[in-house]
Amino acid sequence: MARILVPVDGSAGALRALRHAAALAARGRAELHLLHVLPPMPLYGVVPATMHASQYHAACEALAQKALAPALRLVRRMRAAHRVHVVYGDPAASIAERARRLKCGSIVMGTRGLGAVGSLVLGSVATKVIHLAGAPVTLVK
Repeated sequence: MARILVPVDGSAGALRALRHAAALAARGRAELHLLHVLPPMPLYGVVPATMHASQYHAACEALAQKALAPALRLVRRMRAAHRVHVVYGDPAASIAERARRLKCGSIVMGTRGLGAVGSLVLGSVATKVIHLAGAPVTLVK
């Protein structure tokens, strides 16, 4: 079965990309792989001094579940075959690496407009994914 990776961050743009990916998956009998990327725990600074690593990870997992909740409602409502992945790391590098590891045939993700020329400029994560990914990347506005 074909696989489509869809990065999910809780934004409206990510949900638009997920709707598009779910429609593609339904036509091509593909499985969606929803990916949420969390920041790694800093090795220095306030967080390590005030919070145990397990507390940090529990807090991050709660944030991930909150970001994933609308996406999960959508794929369940659309009856789309899906799997959920939560990883720690740089968003763009993690998206590209996870797509390779899962052998995804494509990545479908939202964009982020910047300022008055938002429709002309891609978000930094989307731009990096285009450069790092080995699979085709579809950007959904």
